[in-house]
Amino acid sequence: VSVLSPGEKARVALCKILMKKANLIILDEPTNHLDIASREWVEAAIEEFEGVLLFVSHDRYFLDKMSNKILDLDNGSGKIYSNNYSGFVEEKQKFFEKQMANYKEQQNLINKLEAERKYFAERGMATNSSTLTSRAHALQTRIEKIKAAIIDKPKERKKINVEFDEERKSSKVVISVKDLTVTTNDNDNILENIDFDVHAGERIALVGKNGSGKSTFLKSVLGKTDNLSVNGQIIIGPSVKIGYLPQIIEFKNDKQTLLGYFRNEVGIGEQKARQILAGFEFYKEDVNKRLNMLSGGEKMKVKLAELLQKEINTLVFDEPTNHIDIPTKEVLESAIADFDGTLLFVSHDRYFINKFADKTIEFEDKNIITYIGNYDDYKSKKATTVKPKLIKKPNN
Repeated sequence: VSVLSPGEKARVALCKILMKKANLIILDEPTNHLDIASREWVEAAIEEFEGVLLFVSHDRYFLDKMSNKILDLDNGSGKIYSNNYSGFVEEKQKFFEKQMANYKEQQNLINKLEAERKYFAERGMATNSSTLTSRAHALQTRIEKIKAAIIDKPKERKKINVEFDEERKSSKVVISVKDLTVTTNDNDNILENIDFDVHAGERIALVGKNGSGKSTFLKSVLGKTDNLSVNGQIIIGPSVKIGYLPQIIEFKNDKQTLLGYFRNEVGIGEQKARQILAGFEFYKEDVNKRLNMLSGGEKMKVKLAELLQKEINTLVFDEPTNHIDIPTKEVLESAIADFDGTLLFVSHDRYFINKFADKTIEFEDKNIITYIGNYDDYKSKKATTVKPKLIKKPNN
């Protein structure tokens, strides 16, 4: 078991649970580290389970498929929604709007009664009228009763307004790969004879099982391969400016403070750096954290904040939504949605692929297969594709 990958270990653990014939299964981030095929295997296994499933997940596609209730732990309290994730998002927004309308209605009523109370109190004093003064007291009593049952203003999650500083001009062919073969030091081919062009404005998802060569392909294109032999032709368009988010985010000197690192990388003053970092929820003393103390999600936000300050027209991401919560995913997605350039990304996040991909490239058997459309399109077309059957040779 010790030599298994994290995804393989997760599948073994789930098999063990299912063999116990439990009537309650509790899972904590069950799709982490899993490729799409493994996620679908987990879903198929759980769908046959007839008991209660309680799980934590940031995988929105998995949430949509596997849940019929959502416990939303927000602002220190919990609320149950009888829905899957997409239904929950819609229902939560309606609930927020209703609460906000009730809050505003109550505040308007209080302000109206306060104005009336003030008027009658002042007129009562001016005219020495006990009737008007009594009316003012009655209004005050009513105001106090309303305030005793005050509706708290619903908290709206702060939206981070982010957008890439785009370099509009780009070559028509952003990346051109011809006859690409990548080999290990042991002369094992990871990729063989790949031909692949990325055109300006395309949004391409790279999918496939773990170890199929997706990340190796990106690193080969970007010239970031170590201990690998790369053969073939890779041409980056002359006006292409790439912003890259790696799968594993590392810093050359992780003993630096966040503020110091960000100022040096972006080349800006302290006040401006603090302002930008605050937009990514790094407030006050947070910016004095050492880089090695940041979580995976925090590191991604630092790199994203850094990318947003640079002129780029092509985004290359390697599993950008790994290890980050849904609000952080939404920050990233908001920035991408407003980006007019080219997007090339590796992902096992089916929700993310559905949202952005107009072409899906599957890595299989050391080569690639191209499908037009997002994940659901790819899945549908793959299901209807008839693969040639292998004819076994008879045993002598």
